Amino acid sequence: MLTVNHEAVSVESDLAGGRLACPACKGRLRPWGWARERLIRHGTGTDLALVRGRPRRGRCAACSATHVLLGVDLAARRADTAAVIASAVEAKAAGGAGHRVIAAGLGRPVSTVRGWLRAFAASAGPIAEEFTALAHRDGADAAGLWPAPAPTPAGRALAAVAAYAGVLAARFGVATPAWQIAGLAAAGPWFFSAPWWAGQSQHGLTLTPGTPGGKGGTGAG
Repeated sequence: MLTVNHEAVSVESDLAGGRLACPACKGRLRPWGWARERLIRHGTGTDLALVRGRPRRGRCAACSATHVLLGVDLAARRADTAAVIASAVEAKAAGGAGHRVIAAGLGRPVSTVRGWLRAFAASAGPIAEEFTALAHRDGADAAGLWPAPAPTPAGRALAAVAAYAGVLAARFGVATPAWQIAGLAAAGPWFFSAPWWAGQSQHGLTLTPGTPGGKGGTGAG
């Protein structure tokens, strides 16, 4: 899978122009049909909506591998948008709310929210480490973008990704993207996946800077 811009027109233009790189070999991706239909929950409360969509697929001109292209507002293997998952992480990291309270507020199953929080907590160490490095590498004044120290590993991870979101805003001259958008743009669609981060910590992780719109992000095939 590969994280791309959430606007279909932009994705088609990038595919046609050969501007999307294969995450396996860095070859150019070309249009290759669509993945199977997905049903994604958007919003919460009275704004909750179920949206059907078929992600675009790309095929590498060099190695022939195919990849599902997920918009930067979606995460791999999740039935909810990244914004909803992020709101649960924020409620836990910033306010210390329990998963049952968060689930009730979001209108999501308790088990689902508990899974999100456990996954982020399990990945907090490598997320904080990698995004701290990214912020210092790509930011002219990363220290000036850093929020107050966080008391928990998950809080520190969230702060590191938020700092990188500020770096992206300064670098590209745009409004600061939501932290989950920065996370998905840089790390790819498996950003909220604990097993993916565990694997990266074993073999080393080299993140390449994405953009707030999702172009240039990396992903796992």
